[in-house]
Amino acid sequence: MMKKMNGILIAAVTVVIVGMFLISPASAESMKIGYVDLRRAFYEYEKSKSFDEALTSLTNQRGEKRNEMVEEVRKMRDEGELLSDSAKAAKQKELDAKITVLSEYDSNTRQELLNKKNDMFREVIGDIQKIVEDIGARDKYTYIFDSRNIMYSQKSEDLTEQVLAKLNKK
Repeated sequence: MMKKMNGILIAAVTVVIVGMFLISPASAESMKIGYVDLRRAFYEYEKSKSFDEALTSLTNQRGEKRNEMVEEVRKMRDEGELLSDSAKAAKQKELDAKITVLSEYDSNTRQELLNKKNDMFREVIGDIQKIVEDIGARDKYTYIFDSRNIMYSQKSEDLTEQVLAKLNKK
């Protein structure tokens, strides 16, 4: 009896496995798969370029202000060297306050620039995702991958140009 049940179980498993092999090629043929070079789409998107320019401009502005603050601290240090000991102590308190302000400015600037960069990144990736979803739905793709995860594909499945054309058309 036990041998008969093992035989039935083996037969059932065999039928399931054979069935999977017979069904898989048919379903694979109905799949439509494409890919996008996300990195290229990101950097060739005009909005990314304008965001990068704006971020660079803001970074330069903040850098100029920081340089002015550093020069002010340097000047105060130099002036402090020429003072008497009692005047130096008072000047040192002023200098310490300026250094604290400079340190806070640096910290706030780094955080501001990081937040802006993250916001810009999210917006650009969101735009790309929307276009990819639109192409996928319109052209009935089953999957659209990022090209970094693909080891081989035919060039005809590369949707990057389509994505860039739609992104930069806006």
